[in-house]
Amino acid sequence: MSKRHKNKGELAIIQYLQKRFPKRRREVLKGIGDDAVVFRDGYVVSTDSFFEKTHFHLGYFSFFALGYHTMAASLSDLAAMGAAPISALISLCVSKNIGMKAIREVYDGFEEVTRKHKCDISGGDIVNCQSFGMTITVIGRTKKPLLRSGAAPGNYLYVTNFLGLAEVGRMVLKAKAPRNEYPDAIKKHLYPEPRINEGLSLRKFATSCIDISDGLSTDAYHLAEESGVKIVIDAEHIPIHPEVGRLCGVVMKDPTQFILSSGEDFELLFTASRLPAERSMRVFRIGRIMKGKGLYLSVRGKLQRIEPSGYEH
Repeated sequence: MSKRHKNKGELAIIQYLQKRFPKRRREVLKGIGDDAVVFRDGYVVSTDSFFEKTHFHLGYFSFFALGYHTMAASLSDLAAMGAAPISALISLCVSKNIGMKAIREVYDGFEEVTRKHKCDISGGDIVNCQSFGMTITVIGRTKKPLLRSGAAPGNYLYVTNFLGLAEVGRMVLKAKAPRNEYPDAIKKHLYPEPRINEGLSLRKFATSCIDISDGLSTDAYHLAEESGVKIVIDAEHIPIHPEVGRLCGVVMKDPTQFILSSGEDFELLFTASRLPAERSMRVFRIGRIMKGKGLYLSVRGKLQRIEPSGYEH
């Protein structure tokens, strides 16, 4: 699994690349800095890499769960763009201890997710590597892409579900704690669901969007940076799932701080001026957008500036 932020390493690299490689082609609507590259004809492309001992541990991941998890995480980027999946390309890095049975099970996991979302597996590459892993490229299409750069003062900050569950699941599995006390968290970590349908619905009213892969603080920071706004997260409005509260009580951590730094929930964090009266998704309003810059946490009416503290791979 990934490492905690000790500095802005990943963010610094992204900022360097944005300056180094400005957009030159008219066909590219949005390049470096978003969840995916967006082309003017509506096609959306994203790529993610996953490697053993950095992104997953086979001590508690079955090969089927690994395929499911990594494909769902990849499609989550399309959900954040409001794009419907079309195709996936998989480059598999096979280490010497991975046999054909394991490969079949990984692809069973891939297929389970792609079948749900009517997405083809259309090719890729297979190479021998020192470490087992894969790089997944997904292609989708949207009539109206959701970008990170559309948040505006007067908007509110929303999230599609509870946060922190995936990290609870990871900690429970790693520590071999009693599984029966954390069923939702374990399922969230092993078998996340990309919010494809929610992303398609958000196109009608959201002004910006990102999927929560690196943690609430890091991903909200991305929205603030790309939109050039000040984001205030209201601590009192962050929903606490009972299993998150239970684990935080055991490990003596503040649930809000835990959620700010917990990644891989793959929920959608978005901004909007209002929500439609009728909607099919669970949504929590957790903050607001203001003039200015930076990310802040409001605790009992007092603002404190916060830095990204989520996962860094």
